[in-house]
Amino acid sequence: MDRTRSLALAGACAAFVAVPNLGALFGDGEQTDQYATAITPPDYAFGIWAPIFASCAASAVGQCLPAGRGDAISRRTGWPLAGAYAVNAAWSAAAQTGRFALTPYLLPVAAAFAATAHIRLQRTPPATGLVRATPASTGLLLGWTTLASAVNVFAAQADRASPRAVAAATAGLVATSAAVAAAVARSRRGGMTLALASSWALGTLACDPTRPRGARVAGALGAIMISTALGFAMRRRPHTAGRDSGAPRPSDTRPW
Repeated sequence: MDRTRSLALAGACAAFVAVPNLGALFGDGEQTDQYATAITPPDYAFGIWAPIFASCAASAVGQCLPAGRGDAISRRTGWPLAGAYAVNAAWSAAAQTGRFALTPYLLPVAAAFAATAHIRLQRTPPATGLVRATPASTGLLLGWTTLASAVNVFAAQADRASPRAVAAATAGLVATSAAVAAAVARSRRGGMTLALASSWALGTLACDPTRPRGARVAGALGAIMISTALGFAMRRRPHTAGRDSGAPRPSDTRPW
């Protein structure tokens, strides 16, 4: 079973990294102009995919090596991460081939898989070797794809430039940011990278003068909420962890 899971994870991660990058090298790449909405971060913000790809690849390698296959983190997160990587690859393929009817549905599914892995990490014993990259990589992936899911859903609206649609998207962005902040506040592992990825998306949106003022305010508000939640988690966890016999040790409860 460990071997089957490892093979599925390796194949999904390879597609996750290869599809968008090979598409950009040998084709037209993802048609990102389709996602130019009131709440879309500026182009430079998408540079976060470099550390996401690198950390996810390191995590997958660690989980697939013989020493990591039987690790508790590998067994609890391998399948949901394989799902997250595979659906992200499918999203990239759809975005490269103009199948935009699919993209609003695919990215939320990928985020849901990543969220499942993140939740399972919270009460899993610490790992060794490259498997230790899993909490950080999962946090990065979840933080970015959660905010990107909101953009994808909004981009599917035919009247996305109308004042009512912009207001709805802005409200949805605030609600999504609040959900991320709640997850960060409750995270024992991966919380710091979850906060960093989502705050990066929101902060760059807040600093983009081409976006509507309401969207920029929503981005700033979301980044503040998530940063505050991270500060709360960093102060709270060392004092509350270990009060019950099933909780991780205090040294293992840092939100990153």
